Amino acid sequence: MTSTQKVNKNLIVQKLEDSVVLFDSDASVLYTLNETATYIFTLLKKNVSKKDIVAQMKKRYGLDEKKMTADFDEVFNDFVKKGIITSKK
Repeated sequence: MTSTQKVNKNLIVQKLEDSVVLFDSDASVLYTLNETATYIFTLLKKNVSKKDIVAQMKKRYGLDEKKMTADFDEVFNDFVKKGIITSKK
């Protein structure tokens, strides 16, 4: 993540086996993340860059960089849309 992106601090985060449940108390909404979204969310919380996350996903899932970049972008954009991540361009 860059300095203009951050995880919403108002989320209550509960880690399960291979997933994470997020509760946004401001919006009264509960999100359940699948394994891939959980992996991305965990790395974003640690301020890992997109480039490094994609590289780690490529190694973890054994898929090509183009596919991993598309998957990252889809999850990241969904996080921004739902207010899980704030991002300023």
